[in-house]
Amino acid sequence: MLTSREDVAEVRIDLLVMSSVAEFVVHHYIIVLVTIFLLVYIVIFIVRQPVSAKKAANWPVTEATIQSVGKVVVSTGRSSYSVIAGDFSYIVKDEYYSGRLKISRSFSTHDALPRDLVNQKTQVRYNPGKPEQYSVPPQEVGSFLLDPYDEPFGTDVDPFDFDIDNN
Repeated sequence: MLTSREDVAEVRIDLLVMSSVAEFVVHHYIIVLVTIFLLVYIVIFIVRQPVSAKKAANWPVTEATIQSVGKVVVSTGRSSYSVIAGDFSYIVKDEYYSGRLKISRSFSTHDALPRDLVNQKTQVRYNPGKPEQYSVPPQEVGSFLLDPYDEPFGTDVDPFDFDIDNN
């Protein structure tokens, strides 16, 4: 039971201090969460970066098979654009691995379609210590240029929803 005005004042001061401490903890908790989120984002960004051709120059080469071709929509903040990408697979020590490459037209005048690349062979360099890491050297297959896929945050588009023959 509060017996005097001084006791009431002391309780009010205690409540003010406790609310200030709680506000301080919540404020810093949010800062800690945002910092952790940013660090995780940076790590994911670094891990997703394609392997440089210079680093992969001494890696062994294996043959890869293009399994599918499709359009990928890439968002860059307020805008977006699409690229044609090919998914491929390769085998290292009886294990299957997969990857993606970017497809564009070469300067030749062939009338080939991107889907004609399905089941085509291409060369891929892989990290002997981590075979899931690969590097696609730029190369020409048919009338198409194959390059490393280095588009961040792409979203696959269902191949039945677009006219891939016009690219």
